[in-house]
Formats: sequence, structure tokens, C-alpha cells
Amino acid sequence: MAVDKLPKAQVEWVAKLAYIELSESEKIKYAGELSAILGYVSELQTVDTGKVGEVMQITGLKNVVEADEIGKCGIVRNEFLKRAPQNEKGYIKVKSVFQR
Repeated sequence: MAVDKLPKAQVEWVAKLAYIELSESEKIKYAGELSAILGYVSELQTVDTGKVGEVMQITGLKNVVEADEIGKCGIVRNEFLKRAPQNEKGYIKVKSVFQR
């Protein structure tokens, strides 16, 4: 299915959304290229996919996730607090990341 060539105004609008500055020759060039892409997508929409099942991924790979477990640590809490630049009420004190 053929798609009419995009008007220059639409190419300018897409470029503005993407914060891209285009020359006049680029606007003409991309109008043709975007039109070709939209034509291809339009052509794909005509394909009958009614008998095709859903596919999540095709590689057979699976996520490998380690269990969350508390491991042994050679340093006890008080040692961490001693090594921290600042601590307060049993916690390591850090700079605020939020503005007040």
C-alpha cells in the first residue's frame, strides 16, 4: 500500500519533537525516507497473522536470578560506623540528596 509523501510541516514537527535541526535539503530527504518507512509499516499491517501465536522471545534464554540471602561479612556494624566519615544515632550520615 503506497503512502503519500509526508508534508514538510510534518517532518519539521517530528524534528522539533526530537530536538533536531534540519536543513531544507534534509527536510526533503527525510520526508521521502519517512514516507517509505510508513509505507512499509502499512504494508505489514495487511499481513494475516491470525494463525501466528504470541512470541515473547525466540532465543530460549532465561533470566538467571540469585536468591537474596544475607552473607557473612568480616566487618561488624560498629566497625563500619567507626570507618564512616560521619555517623549519627547508630547510622552512617550522608549528605542530603533532596533540596529543602
